[in-house]
Amino acid sequence: MKICQVHPACGLEVPPKGWGAIEKIVWEFHTNFQKLGIESEIKFATEIQPGEYDIVLCHVANLTDILITNKIPYVYQLHDHHVYHHGKESYSYIKNKKAIDNSILSLVPARYLVEYFGSEKVQYFSHGVDIDFYKPGNVENKKTFLMLANNGLGGESPGFDRKGFEYGIGLASMLGATITVAGPNNNQNFFNEHLHTLNYVGMNLKFNPTQEECLKLYQSHEIFLHPSMLEAGHPNLTMLEAAACGMPIIANWELETDFHGAWRAPRDVFAMREGYLDIRSRFDVYSNNSLQTARKLSWFNRTKDLKNLFNDII
Repeated sequence: MKICQVHPACGLEVPPKGWGAIEKIVWEFHTNFQKLGIESEIKFATEIQPGEYDIVLCHVANLTDILITNKIPYVYQLHDHHVYHHGKESYSYIKNKKAIDNSILSLVPARYLVEYFGSEKVQYFSHGVDIDFYKPGNVENKKTFLMLANNGLGGESPGFDRKGFEYGIGLASMLGATITVAGPNNNQNFFNEHLHTLNYVGMNLKFNPTQEECLKLYQSHEIFLHPSMLEAGHPNLTMLEAAACGMPIIANWELETDFHGAWRAPRDVFAMREGYLDIRSRFDVYSNNSLQTARKLSWFNRTKDLKNLFNDII
């Protein structure tokens, strides 16, 4: 089998040096295809020739236009939460629907998106995690809560709280606990707008962490918080990375998807507090369940599953 992934061409390198979710996914599939003995390449859409590969996998809707024009069959993987937020009349939905309709097969990392698009070509395929890199660490005197996310939502105000920072900070404040809120420099927009009301003394901010710094953040905190209102991935990448580091999780994610090691809570500090108390009473159980979930959803296992899907269509 010979596979090519279309370079996302979003202005970031593959693999990314810092933040870059799609670029990370492309790289994980690429390296794990190679571990499986599969010939794998990453190319820009304009560089791919018809008949050159058994499978072409594309992750960005706009780039499928080039493949369609050049008569190159492809598998599409969607990563865009805006298709749901902006509705079926929006540009993002229309572009993604076209990419799906012209694909051999389309993969979505959330079950609600299968029903939303209503196409026989669409199926659920979850994200994975690099369990060789993300793993528990022996760190003493851990801080209590960690939030690691890229906040905001296209089409809304720059400080829009999609990831639920205010709920995580509110929970920490209610409990008198420490919390670190980390992510790309874009998060500064949220704090520029809200810091006057959320300036909690137990809060630490970290902007633009490297992958190695993210690992240290996971390893030096006890519980991961993710009260997000909208994700294209259920579970998303940071939930899986936290789980691989043995962190119990309090998060808001779709009911149709199980995630052992996590407490599902809406964006409500009192519900999150209930989750915190339950996790505290059975911390080792939650931590071990998180580790088992991460191992099941390792990128190596996910890539083996993807290979099996590809075997069925070539």
